[in-house]
Amino acid sequence: MRWLACGILVISVLLGQMAWGDDKQDPKDWTPIKIPGQQAAPEFEDIEDWVNSKPLTMKSLKGKVVVVHFMAFA
Repeated sequence: MRWLACGILVISVLLGQMAWGDDKQDPKDWTPIKIPGQQAAPEFEDIEDWVNSKPLTMKSLKGKVVVVHFMAFA
């Protein structure tokens, strides 16, 4: 019970800081930065099975937002 009370306290403090935090934390106020250089993403290799998709290439993904979720089993 004591751990639960401590956990609730920590969460409430963190949420309070997020709600009343510094205005610089607001993403609308951020200035984009340019990363120097150009580096191409490597092609997908050694993939035996594609799940819920036809095989993808970097060329077909150019200009699109891509989320890559790596899963590992130990």
